[in-house]
Amino acid sequence: WQQNLWVTDEFKRVIQTRGESLDPFLRPARWILIYRNKHIIFVSPFEANWLMGRLHDLYRKQSPGELLTTTLRLLLPRTRRDQSIIVNTATLTIPPSIAPDCGTVLFPIPTEWLVALFIFNGTLYFETTDEQTAYCHCLGVCPKPRTDIEEEAFEKGWITVDGFVKKSDHRDILQLQQCRFHANPLAFIRKLMENRNNTHVSLISHVGSILINGVKRMVSVKRKAYEQTSFSAEKKLRKL
Repeated sequence: WQQNLWVTDEFKRVIQTRGESLDPFLRPARWILIYRNKHIIFVSPFEANWLMGRLHDLYRKQSPGELLTTTLRLLLPRTRRDQSIIVNTATLTIPPSIAPDCGTVLFPIPTEWLVALFIFNGTLYFETTDEQTAYCHCLGVCPKPRTDIEEEAFEKGWITVDGFVKKSDHRDILQLQQCRFHANPLAFIRKLMENRNNTHVSLISHVGSILINGVKRMVSVKRKAYEQTSFSAEKKLRKL
């Protein structure tokens, strides 16, 4: 995981078990503390409740022009298309990320950080193709549809059937340096998704399609334009 991603001892206590597996009863990861806009800390609901009061006190006591860089945020898994996950909503952070003189002063969680949270909390859908790309990079997978370079890498055996790229030098060439896993994580992530959502991962979901079919369901506008241009060019060549 990323170096700036943390969990509290209390959070560990509410999700860890001893002996028998209680995976289906894993407590959902819902509350995170953004500390000084640099670190993400998963906290338990009990800790979140305590932090709410403390942060509101600091918010009320802050001097004019002073901006708080530590906020408590609710993180919802996106289990449906177009669903808000709240975490980057300025009015819903604690305290609110709105200053009287400056308006919105929200620190948006970077996409590269966000996708690690998606893996952890059971998110099934992406809002943008950038999220999808960052998610794939984090897992070290190269799903279809692939570029010509990626197809060539697949034919060479660099990319497995399910899309995982194992060797670090191959990842460098395919621009997957952000991968956080040394071994193929797809089976583990799929199981984690099932436990988080208490159901099988849907094949029609963005994440399910990547984990099970090795296919990206979201296609960028640039790629669509490229494919349409290529198709038109191919038709012209056939006519000639």
